[in-house]
Amino acid sequence: MKNILFLSSWYPSRVHTTLGNFVQYHAKAVARNNNIHVLYITPDDNINGYEIVHNKIDDLDTTIVYFKRGLIKYLNYWIAFKKGLRFVSKEFNYDLVHMNIMHPAIWQALYLKWKYKKPYIVSENWHGFQNIKEEKISFFKRHLIKLGFKHAFSICPVSNQLKEGMIKNDLKANFNIIPNVVNTDIFSHKKRTVEDCFKFLHVSTLDNDIKNITGIINAFSKLNNENVILKIIGEGDKTLIQDLIQKLNLNDRIIVEGEKRYDEIAEAMHDAHAFILFSNIENLPLVLVEAMATGIPFIATNVGGIPEIYKDYLGFMINPRDEDELTKMMDKIIIDYNQFNSKKISDYANNNFSYNKIGHSFDELYNKMINK
Repeated sequence: MKNILFLSSWYPSRVHTTLGNFVQYHAKAVARNNNIHVLYITPDDNINGYEIVHNKIDDLDTTIVYFKRGLIKYLNYWIAFKKGLRFVSKEFNYDLVHMNIMHPAIWQALYLKWKYKKPYIVSENWHGFQNIKEEKISFFKRHLIKLGFKHAFSICPVSNQLKEGMIKNDLKANFNIIPNVVNTDIFSHKKRTVEDCFKFLHVSTLDNDIKNITGIINAFSKLNNENVILKIIGEGDKTLIQDLIQKLNLNDRIIVEGEKRYDEIAEAMHDAHAFILFSNIENLPLVLVEAMATGIPFIATNVGGIPEIYKDYLGFMINPRDEDELTKMMDKIIIDYNQFNSKKISDYANNNFSYNKIGHSFDELYNKMINK
């Protein structure tokens, strides 16, 4: 088994429990055939100095270094990383590095490449690479990103659309598309029947500029069917959507819930009949793959990497921001619900996004890195 050090710009922690959860799932997938140690550093201004927290869950070693930000911002990050690296290296002699989300932490992988000759790959899920010229990034950080691409053994975007965005922005690399992964043991198939009430579900970060939650609510309000409910699950400020629900007098038909654990989201999907993702911007949304794994059809927008995974039997794909079209497809999915084969939908997710499938794809890359 290979020893692999996982680094990431985003990762779940006590500061933000769901940030970069897809990175954690990738780590769990490759941990089935390799020894993985995750090292993550994150500010926590509720402490003084530096705090190293290590745990092991599901055979996945994780070390998180929390630190209080000082006057010299980047010095704190550097000290935290060195402390974490020293802690991990006492027990773990890693063969290679798996970086996740290049911006802004690619300097960690570059340092290990230059200092210790450790090769690295980068898994990438940041929508900013679709048009990085529009992102507010300093000249220094842009230079680091270019170096990250130049020295990586491989860049692994989660979709071809993201890869094409990188190429369009003159970022060159050895590309290998490896999508997000779903735990099909938790997000498992369940056959549903529609009885008295049809249930739509939306799960996201509730960032309205990206996810267009208000658009979902507006479209839902136009349904001429009172035996339908919408459940919205997500973290963050809910004031905007709750005010809209109140204004439209939909308190009895729209349920809004806060952040949920992984198993609780799976339970909500098992209880739903259809999933809605009305995003303005996406890459390859993990939550859509999770919904498919449970066997529910979806309505999603034609953005990012969604068209690459779309099949007619999975649901409906619509134009972003078109609320009338969303209302129409909500009606259609209710009326035609029996045409969807939940087992076929679930099998598609299992065959393309399971731990075994994605873990194997990364393992092939690791072997090429070691044998180079």
